[in-house]
Amino acid sequence: MLGLKIHSLPKLKNPNMVAALPDMGNVAGIGVEFLIKNLKAKLFAELYAYWPPAASYDSGLVKFDQSSYKFHYCEKENLIIFSGDFNPSDPRRLYEICYEAVEMAKKLKVEKLFSIGAALKQPNPDEPKIFAAATNPNLVSVLKKQKLTLLDGKGQITGFNGLILGIAQEKNLDSICILGEIDNPNVIQPKAAKLILATLFEFLKIKPLDMKDLEEEEKRKKFMEQQMNYMDNIMRRDKQPGIA
Repeated sequence: MLGLKIHSLPKLKNPNMVAALPDMGNVAGIGVEFLIKNLKAKLFAELYAYWPPAASYDSGLVKFDQSSYKFHYCEKENLIIFSGDFNPSDPRRLYEICYEAVEMAKKLKVEKLFSIGAALKQPNPDEPKIFAAATNPNLVSVLKKQKLTLLDGKGQITGFNGLILGIAQEKNLDSICILGEIDNPNVIQPKAAKLILATLFEFLKIKPLDMKDLEEEEKRKKFMEQQMNYMDNIMRRDKQPGIA
């Protein structure tokens, strides 16, 4: 069960929409939060989810934090952004959120919906690939002209970032999915998010933004990985049999 609160609908003409929730490596989460912050997007509506069925506490003080999902708009870029803090695994909840996001897109006469996220593969460490898929053959041709690597063979795009494409297709809303290659779903992946954003800017005809923060985050990530590998090697060495 969801509750929708609309503060005021933006007056945009056939905007594009980016809709994504946190996923593996938080690629999608990093991407949409970057857009909201750097494009100075304005909040115009919220979805309130009546879950999780629990209250948290901190030092004896009870807190009730409902999951919420937000719609922002950027007037200059003619863009709608849908984001949230939680990508539910419960199929019913997932369908509800996707339908609400697509209904808002239809209400605002969105031209194209873009979903972003992670593709779990074994990337080239120096240059991970960007993969793409679309909901109709005409858009697939556009992806080819952009020289993007199509998702080949057969497979599934799971979670919100995949399901929303199916719901959008059902509602005759043109949609494109852009996925960044990662090798570890348990570590944040700012480089994949940066590559996705660069591709997204081309599609949306948005002037490239300064992504220095994501580059710095990638450096911190690599440093932490080096430290963890160093400690792991020491522990393995110490476990080697001694010589009498």
